[in-house]
Amino acid sequence: MSCKMNSIPFIRSYDDIRKEMEADLQYRLKHRTDKTSLGRPLYYRINIQMITTEECPFSCPFCLERQNPMSGNNDFIAQIESLRRVLEEHPNARLTITGGEPGLYPDHIADVVNTFKQHGNNVFCTINTSGFNTDLNGLAKINLSRNEYVHEDPAKFPGCTVQTIMEVPTVEAIKKYMKLDAKNYSFRFLSGLEKKDYPVDVWNGLQNDSEIDVHTFRIGDFFTYATFDYMGKHARVTLGDMWQQQHNDYGDGYSNIIIHPDGRISTNWR
Repeated sequence: MSCKMNSIPFIRSYDDIRKEMEADLQYRLKHRTDKTSLGRPLYYRINIQMITTEECPFSCPFCLERQNPMSGNNDFIAQIESLRRVLEEHPNARLTITGGEPGLYPDHIADVVNTFKQHGNNVFCTINTSGFNTDLNGLAKINLSRNEYVHEDPAKFPGCTVQTIMEVPTVEAIKKYMKLDAKNYSFRFLSGLEKKDYPVDVWNGLQNDSEIDVHTFRIGDFFTYATFDYMGKHARVTLGDMWQQQHNDYGDGYSNIIIHPDGRISTNWR
């Protein structure tokens, strides 16, 4: 399922999704032949994840950074240089700035965004934040994390996407959550490095709900997502299967790029 669909096929079990993930990976390994210094990028618009810092004023127990910390102490100069190097070979990359909490260092985040604009084609840039610092407003698209541990008011970040974690996403829970005063939402499955199975009812539920207008559905090498509209608001449900990515045999291929706090560059969340 290497292309976006505008509807969600019936999914019997998570085995169906895992088989499509493997098929997508094999398709990309076969057809993506261009090479860079890192290997073969499996996506034309590769996603760069910049982990600016491991520091965070909160301790959300489901945080993947806590489960799988990135390497090294903060080296902002090295991070900027690494971003320049990556963009030289991937000018159409998308950038996600995350942590830890990027809002601890707003001046550095501004430098990162400027570097992205100056050295790439400025395709798409987002900042994941708990809402710790409103100085991030206006730098890039804001993904505002909200859960039982952090729950900043979306009104402080105009135009933000409200992002939350659900252990078992359901259509009913999603609709209830979308009563918040925000226009854009991102719902993510609670993932883990050892978690191998996920419920699939939400995908069938989204397709079958008459109040929901599904826009896209896609299964990639380790992820599944759907986008849709509900009551004049836009939302996305995403499953990132970290166990799958850790166990995929990428060979010399890579589906994302990680810039660590110390500036080290790696691929495939490794």
